[in-house]
Amino acid sequence: MSKAYDRAKLAELFGYDFRTLAEVEREFLDTARAAEREIAGTGDLDAVARAAHRLKGASGMIGAAALRRIAEEIERAAEAADLPSVRHLQGALSEAVRRVAEQASVAVD
Repeated sequence: MSKAYDRAKLAELFGYDFRTLAEVEREFLDTARAAEREIAGTGDLDAVARAAHRLKGASGMIGAAALRRIAEEIERAAEAADLPSVRHLQGALSEAVRRVAEQASVAVD
């Protein structure tokens, strides 16, 4: 199974300090989980699109390609006023966030 995100990309951006990388990973997970809750908790498609857009950018920054792709799909669905597609993608979003969290916990421990 491939990595959920590219920790080497983080190191290139933030340096190779263990504590700094761990903090960036925690902040990313806070952002990802907040976006996940916002997307799941509202039918406001503008809010969904904004949350997905934030998550797409943050995921791109850390090299979480699968999560970025799902966030982009959710953003597009929300912009197209396709709530059923947004809801359909929520499971994939949750799984991708979980995978990043698992990888980060291995890296942080």
